[in-house]
Amino acid sequence: MVIKMKNSIPIKGIHHITAICSNPEVNLNFYEKVLGLKLVKQTVNFDDPYTYHLYYGDEGGTPGTILTFFPWEEIPQGKIGTGAVSSIGFAIPAGSTNYWYDRLTSHELEVTRQQRFGDVVIQFKDPDGLQLELVASKTIDVLSDTSINGAGREHRIRGFHSATSMVSSLDPTKSMLQDVLGMELIDMERDRYRFKMATESLNDRFRNGLFYDLVVNPELEPARQGSGTVHHIAFRAINDEEQAYWQKTLHREGIGVTAVKDRKYFRSVYFHEPGGVLFEIATDGPGFNIDEPSDSLGQSLMLPPQYESMRATIKDRLPTLRRVDFTYRFENAEKGSSKDFTIVVLHGTGGDENDLIPLAERVAVGTAILSPRGKVKERGMNRFFKRLAPGLFDEKDLVARSEELANFVKSASKRYDRRLDKLVALGYSNGANIAAANLLLQPELYEGAILLRPMLPLAYPKSVDLSGKEILILKGANDPIIPAESTEKLIRVLKNSGAQVEVHEIAAAHEIAQDDIDIARSWYANHTKAESVH
Repeated sequence: MVIKMKNSIPIKGIHHITAICSNPEVNLNFYEKVLGLKLVKQTVNFDDPYTYHLYYGDEGGTPGTILTFFPWEEIPQGKIGTGAVSSIGFAIPAGSTNYWYDRLTSHELEVTRQQRFGDVVIQFKDPDGLQLELVASKTIDVLSDTSINGAGREHRIRGFHSATSMVSSLDPTKSMLQDVLGMELIDMERDRYRFKMATESLNDRFRNGLFYDLVVNPELEPARQGSGTVHHIAFRAINDEEQAYWQKTLHREGIGVTAVKDRKYFRSVYFHEPGGVLFEIATDGPGFNIDEPSDSLGQSLMLPPQYESMRATIKDRLPTLRRVDFTYRFENAEKGSSKDFTIVVLHGTGGDENDLIPLAERVAVGTAILSPRGKVKERGMNRFFKRLAPGLFDEKDLVARSEELANFVKSASKRYDRRLDKLVALGYSNGANIAAANLLLQPELYEGAILLRPMLPLAYPKSVDLSGKEILILKGANDPIIPAESTEKLIRVLKNSGAQVEVHEIAAAHEIAQDDIDIARSWYANHTKAESVH
C-alpha cells in the first residue's frame, strides 16, 4: 500500500535523536565499546550547563547517524507509552545478524529476533532500558559508516534505519506526517504503519534514517519521560532556507512552532505532532567540526559561547566521563610528613612512572606521590603529548592530552582520598611542559609547581588567573635542548597571569643536577610550611 506525499518539499530523513540516560560513564562505555559508535561531541545542555550533552555517530557526525543523550544521574526510570519515540532502529548489513546477536549476548544483554517488513530486526535495551533495534538492511551499500570502535568493520552500524512512536489514534499523526511533512505511507503490518521520507536529490552518503513507524495502541498510557526514554526526534533540513520553509509551512497549518534556536552545530525549530511527540527540524550545518578539528572530535569538552566563562565551575561539577587508563605509581604519605600534599611527578621523554620517584622522594620527603606514565609513543619512547619536530609541539594533541591528564590526576586523587587543593606538580622536560600546559589550560589543577627545564608549550596561550600559585622554574645554563627564549616567554606568561614565579639558573645542561635537587627541596619545604600556616 502506497499513499503519495502531498508536500512539494518533503522531509528528507532523520537528523538526530536525543534520549535521556542516568550515568554518563556507563552510557559512553556501552555506545562506544558495545555498539562501536564514536563520541563526536561532548558538550553541555543549552538549558542546563551542568549536564552533559553527548553526541554519538560516524566519524564526522553525519546527519542521520547522530544519537545524543542528556545524562541526568538522579532522574527516575522513564516509561514507554504514547506521545514519545519508543524505539530507535540502526541499520546493519543484511548478513550481520548472527554477528550482532552473538556480540550482544556476549555482553549479557537480552536479545530477541523478529521479522518486520521483510527485514530481520534484532531487539535489545541499553543499560538505562532504552529500546534499541538493529535492522538488517538490504540497501546498506548507500548508508554511511557509523561504527568504528570495536565492532567488526564489515558488520558495523551504518546510521539510523528508523524510529518508532506509539500513538493511541492513527489519523491525526498520520495526517501531519503525510499532508504537512510530505512522508509516504508505504506499508503496514497489523498495528504498525511505516512512513518513508524522501531520497530525491540526496547524496548517497546521507541516506540514513528514512523510515518512521507508528504503532497504534488505544489502550496504552502516555509515556513518562525519564532515564531510558527518548526526549525528541529531529528531522533534516538541508539548509537555513529549507528550515525557514518548514517554519512557515507549520505556521500556515496552525501548528505552534518555535523561533529558530542556534544549537552551535545546527539550527533548530521545535513543535509537537498531534500524538504528543516532540519534533525538531534541524539544519545539516554548520556541523561538528566548527569548534574542533575533524580528527579530534569528541576528545575535549566544548562549551556554548555563553558558558565559556564558567568552564572551570562546569568541569568541576560534571561527573567523570571516562575511566582512568594511565599506567601509574602511587606512594602514600609517610607519618609526620606534609600529609595533605600530593606531588604529581611527570617524567621527561623516554621516562616512565618510575624514573622520577627517587627525585620526588628527595625533594618532597615523605609526601604522597602520584606518578603517571605518558601515553604517547615517539620512536618507542614515552611522552605526554605529540610533537611535530624537536621544539615544535602538536598543539591540538597537547590540548587534548592536557585535559586527559588533568582528569586522571583528579580522578586518581579522589580514589586515594588526596586533597584536590594540595596538588603540586614536579615535571622534568616533557613532563614540565605538560605541567605548564595544565597550569595554562586547567589552572585549578595544581596549587604549585616545580618545573625543571621547561619551555612555553602553547604559542598563544589564553589569559588565565594564577593568582596565589607559587611556581619554581629551574633552567640549565648550558641546556642544548630547551631554547632559553622559550623558557623566558613561559616565565613572563606565568607572571603576567598572577603566579609567584621563582627562577634559578643551574650550572648544568639538560640533565638534572644536585643543585636542582637542593633548590627544589628547599623551595618545597618553604612552600608546604607556608601553606600549613595559611
